[in-house]
Amino acid sequence: MESSYDIILIGLSRLDNILNSSAFNIASEWAKTNRVFYINRPYSLKDYFLVGEAGAEWRNKKGIFGKNTFESVLINNEEIIAVTPALSLPINFLQDGALYDFLHAYNERVVADAVSELIKKYHIKNYVFFNNFIPEYFDVIPDHITQPLLKVYRSSDDISQEPYIAKHGVRKEQIAVKEADLVLVSSFGLQQKLSDLRDPVYRIPNAADFELFNDFSELTKPEDLHAFEGKKLIFLSGNISKLRIDYQLLSDIALRFADCQLLIAGPVKDTELSDFQLNKFENITWLGAMSLANLARYLAYSDCAIIPFLKNTLTAGIYPLKINEYLAAGKPVVSTNFSEDIAGFSDCIYLANSNEEFIAQIERALNESGDIDLIQQRVTVAKSNNWAHRMAEIKHLVNLHIAEKQARLS
Repeated sequence: MESSYDIILIGLSRLDNILNSSAFNIASEWAKTNRVFYINRPYSLKDYFLVGEAGAEWRNKKGIFGKNTFESVLINNEEIIAVTPALSLPINFLQDGALYDFLHAYNERVVADAVSELIKKYHIKNYVFFNNFIPEYFDVIPDHITQPLLKVYRSSDDISQEPYIAKHGVRKEQIAVKEADLVLVSSFGLQQKLSDLRDPVYRIPNAADFELFNDFSELTKPEDLHAFEGKKLIFLSGNISKLRIDYQLLSDIALRFADCQLLIAGPVKDTELSDFQLNKFENITWLGAMSLANLARYLAYSDCAIIPFLKNTLTAGIYPLKINEYLAAGKPVVSTNFSEDIAGFSDCIYLANSNEEFIAQIERALNESGDIDLIQQRVTVAKSNNWAHRMAEIKHLVNLHIAEKQARLS
């Protein structure tokens, strides 16, 4: 255990979210050597009153105005302390201006109070504050408490292209990038964009849980796949939305490969499926959101995997988590050529520059004969892109910047 500093990490994803998150992986890897405290994005009063059955346990643990809660949890079998601040105010609907700033200051105090209590409760002396893509909570370290050795901001998406978080996030991210001691990004596109605000900005891509997706020896076949015996299975996972997924391409794939079954795992809006008539295809199975462990089971029994992204401003800044998961499984991967990052995999995946070429590349992928050399090439690439390697890069930069900061202040 490295005792030189602790990690206080706040991320956009809450720990009750079953979807994969780079923040969770960073937290669990760092927990192998340091104490890690993960601050959940605050629940709002709106969350409290609208929560469904899935959130009943959380709601019952908190009073209506609540208090900060601290509990030990496991992420990827590593122990961290999860911090849930008291309830915040739902204010994203407001326009920028004095009222928003006034109410947002209250929400910042909610998190700041949680940080203050955390530092006192766990006797934290030296720590790094790591903000993972939630810039509205970057300035939450009160002046009267122990200040961090380093303040890190990490961006994993083009915040201007996600309408909900862009409303206030664009302005807040500009402040975070300028005020951070260290800025990390996950893609070339984000590096180029944020470098306009400061220099340097360091690119450290996403990675995969290599062992989970590489070892299928104990993964049982999902029951619902038995209905598709004799069919080739085409797999897609992730955040399924019209902002990033080419729904017309999905429709073309379903039409062309009528004798195959498309397995699509991830959250999706029914209204979008209706708008693009994707709910009419019997050869598309919508699996919904699922845990990584369950996702690995479906991938294990699939014949190829796809990344049918649109080519736009949002996807230009995406290094998809799924690419190294697919490769760790040794599966042939077909992707649109949507970014500089995905183009870097051209030696081990099938890239397409049009819908017609994407269809042709799927045909090539499905006709592979289990070439051992191809499989090993993919696995080797994925193995070099695991979270242990990424964390070694992050730690190196953090330690370097701590030393430089301390030298400037001495």
